Amino acid sequence: MKTKFNILTIALCCALSAISCKRDKKELGDRPSQTNGISGTWVLSRVDQIDVNVEVAFRESDTLLSVTEAILTGNPMEITFDKSSSNFTTKAGDGIEFFETTLGSWAFDNADYPSKVILNASQSNEATYNLVKPVRPQDSYLVLKYNKMCGNQRTVSYHLWYSRK
Repeated sequence: MKTKFNILTIALCCALSAISCKRDKKELGDRPSQTNGISGTWVLSRVDQIDVNVEVAFRESDTLLSVTEAILTGNPMEITFDKSSSNFTTKAGDGIEFFETTLGSWAFDNADYPSKVILNASQSNEATYNLVKPVRPQDSYLVLKYNKMCGNQRTVSYHLWYSRK
């Protein structure tokens, strides 16, 4: 009888502790603005090359090679995004060859959940760069993906890492 009482007491304690402890709801807060995040001046600090035509790779990142030392030999290029005017400008330097235009307008493909930065949208010199990762106000890096094309074929991709200035 005493054993049944002990088992019942333990079961009752476990049941009460399980239902009495409610987890506090955690709040993430407001969603950071990507427009505020990209606004400002960025300096090219790292360049990774990805061979997209290697068939033995499981993911693009399997063929990633840092080419920073070969490209950034002196003064790195800078890019500035102005959120109020939606304009961008670049400052010449190492890595400027990844940009066909040095100034103009910019926009995200989706204001709330961007995956691309579009430079000079709907113009003859439009250029699209994929965002490798989100760029929030608290982030130190902006990472753009540049695809080098030969006709309609992508031959190589670059991840362009920019540090917030």
